[in-house]
Amino acid sequence: MTNLEENLYTKVPLRFKNGRFRVLAVSDFHAVPDYDTRLLRDLGALLDYTKPDLLLVLGDMTWDDALVSEEVFTSLVKDIFAAVESRGIPWAHTFGNHDNDAVRHCDFSQQSVYEKFPLNLTKRGPSDIHGIGNFVLPVRSESGDDIVFNIWGIDSRDSMSDFMREFSLGDPRNKWDRQCVYPSCLHDWGSEYDTLNFDQVMWYYSSSIELEKYAGHRIPGLMAMHIPLPEYVIGYKNTAETYYEGTRREGVGCPVLNSGMFNAILDRGDVKTLVAGHDHINDYTAKYLGINMTYDAGLNYDGYCADDLRGGRVFDIFESDPDKVETFMARSEDCVENYPGTCKRKSGKTE
Repeated sequence: MTNLEENLYTKVPLRFKNGRFRVLAVSDFHAVPDYDTRLLRDLGALLDYTKPDLLLVLGDMTWDDALVSEEVFTSLVKDIFAAVESRGIPWAHTFGNHDNDAVRHCDFSQQSVYEKFPLNLTKRGPSDIHGIGNFVLPVRSESGDDIVFNIWGIDSRDSMSDFMREFSLGDPRNKWDRQCVYPSCLHDWGSEYDTLNFDQVMWYYSSSIELEKYAGHRIPGLMAMHIPLPEYVIGYKNTAETYYEGTRREGVGCPVLNSGMFNAILDRGDVKTLVAGHDHINDYTAKYLGINMTYDAGLNYDGYCADDLRGGRVFDIFESDPDKVETFMARSEDCVENYPGTCKRKSGKTE
């Protein structure tokens, strides 16, 4: 299968319905084998409340201790995504830093488990570039096969330590080497999380051009990833200029090294909306150089989160004007009766 054929393929066709296509983005389940079942309650309630045409899960589906065996991981994933599959909603995921970390320390493929689900649309992505899940999902017109909108997923990977090893930048365990890669003067601009690699940026860039040639027109799009791009910092540091709205309760956990993905998006002119997870208690939006940068907050009960922010971000795309993407936060507390409810573990223990 050629790169174009792979990019055009979706296991389940995505189409506009009544002129609209709705995406619900959630992230950071951080589920453990003995998980808090309010996660399933909230996810189901959000799906029923928002009625999305596609669910996007932006990484950190589990904690590392869920990866003790393929059987444990598969059981956990089946539990979580039964709420999605039973409602007949197509879904896709990007990998988070905890997901990727687990892949390197276990003897099975998480992606292979996800691909067994009938409605999971995530593609493994090209094997010759960094990351496991770099993909694009075309959304077709309601009455034909024209591509109206693209949904891009990028694997933002894990830690700059791997980047250091790959490019012989020193030993990440060595204090001096680490200081060279993570200079203190750039503290407000990033962290030790990984940067996108150049081949990922070029994959998006070349695929965008190829799809435009195929369709005969520029295709508007949304790009999803777990770890936010460094430009997210500009959003909250220049609130008046970037139309900043929402909440920031923790620092932007972006990489200190800028991959150039934002510049590539500007050059192509197709993607106008970004969405990231990772920072559980941030839900703000900010527009920079015409690109709307958004967070979806977190949905977990087995990691840190905030009751008043917990939920997911909704995106409405309209076939008549796909460049204009409307977005809002859907809160768990607005969707779930008797919120926050009783904490019950899978084991049956009540807390």
